[in-house]
Amino acid sequence: MYKPQRLHPLAILEFIMRKGYSLVQALLPLFIIAIAQEQFRQWLLLALPLLLLLFLTYTILYWLRYVFYISGQELRVEYGVLVRKKRYIPFERIQTVQVSAGVLQRLLGLVKVQVETAGTGNKAEFVLDALTRAKAEELQQILQSGVKPVAETGGETAYSEHQLPTRSLLLLATTSNSIGVVISGMLVLISQLDDFFGQLDVWGKVGAYAQHLAAGRMSSIILAVLLLLLLAWLLSLGGTIIQFGGFKLRRETSHINISRGVFQKQQISIPLSRIQAVKVVESLLRQPLGMVSIQVVSISNTGTQSEGNVLFPLLPKSELAGFLEKVAPEFNMSGEVQRLPARSRRRYLLINIIPTLIIALLCTIYLPWGFSGFILPLLGAVLGARQYADAGYQVTEDKILLRSRCLGRVTMIIPRRRIQSLHVSQNPFQVRSHLSNLGVAVASCNTASTFKLKGMDKQKCSDIMNFLSGKRGPWTAPHSR
Repeated sequence: MYKPQRLHPLAILEFIMRKGYSLVQALLPLFIIAIAQEQFRQWLLLALPLLLLLFLTYTILYWLRYVFYISGQELRVEYGVLVRKKRYIPFERIQTVQVSAGVLQRLLGLVKVQVETAGTGNKAEFVLDALTRAKAEELQQILQSGVKPVAETGGETAYSEHQLPTRSLLLLATTSNSIGVVISGMLVLISQLDDFFGQLDVWGKVGAYAQHLAAGRMSSIILAVLLLLLLAWLLSLGGTIIQFGGFKLRRETSHINISRGVFQKQQISIPLSRIQAVKVVESLLRQPLGMVSIQVVSISNTGTQSEGNVLFPLLPKSELAGFLEKVAPEFNMSGEVQRLPARSRRRYLLINIIPTLIIALLCTIYLPWGFSGFILPLLGAVLGARQYADAGYQVTEDKILLRSRCLGRVTMIIPRRRIQSLHVSQNPFQVRSHLSNLGVAVASCNTASTFKLKGMDKQKCSDIMNFLSGKRGPWTAPHSR
């Protein structure tokens, strides 16, 4: 692996698809203009085979000149046909190494390797499109450990392995909260159909049908909404199974290796030293079942679209402490969570009741069945009371826990040494009640992620900030008021 090596020839197809797509995007307006004029259209038809041949030749040359190798403690890639380019990245800058395989790659025993660094934003620093699995695993281990693996050692020692059972996978898919994303995707698809097939007037028909429902019976509206939600749920169900099928977590000496996916198999390696915080999520559907989802906040989350942060997709809450003790003991935390003072309850109630009351009044004015909208303030009051009851914090000598609820309950566990900054804020309505908000920021990619708990006692908030910033001695847990 230390000598310069090329990618598998299948990478030529990857290059053709990626560069061809970019080329079509850039030249499509000119192509349309040329087709519209007869004299240019004739020349274009004659030149098109030659242009395709030149493009294919360029792609093959690009593949021949694309090499990667290890030099010292650096990963190096050299590429380019007309202009030769070189990119070097030291091992210490590497955050994660992600290995994935599509359907065609899996049939040929190949994988794609993405090397991510803290400064790459939403793109990987290096993408090696086609490698054999043996080469990819060897490269992954070199980049993680900085040394070439020794065959006799068999690699790193696995402390624990955890798999997602089929029953949990089905429960995960059934209680997925991605229905909103699916509905948004359906609306985008309808808009694209309207652009390509304007004669169908898709948006006009959808708008007319919505007006017909609004003027009709309440039962028709409920039935249409239920059918839409059922379709979105079925699509979400299938997407979740495809995404998390075969989920397996393996804790090793210094890394957590995760593999998942049905059609496109992904293998993600997360260094323990790069995990900044652990997030425990209890959605509205999963909390009554006693199930939680565990996520991580790390320095590099390239191309994850939030799903790559999942440490374990679904786990019984009773097993959470044991799981963290085996996989990430630095983030294991037990003990009583301190609740917010009683005087902050009003804020949680009003911030939910007032907007829903306004919506209910507007429904009453503009919709024939709008009086039923007054159930919204009641639901807002229930949500506000639940948000207040679930909000809380816990501080130990080396960690802080923040718990809050928007719809689902979220618990953040942040080691003291991972905290980047702290801040306390107070709005005019909190001054008389002696309340304030505590914000804790940790590193995440090339920005900082801030987690906030609102409505804390002002003095306790100040004590926590002084302790975490090193301005006071050993921590003594405050008593709830």
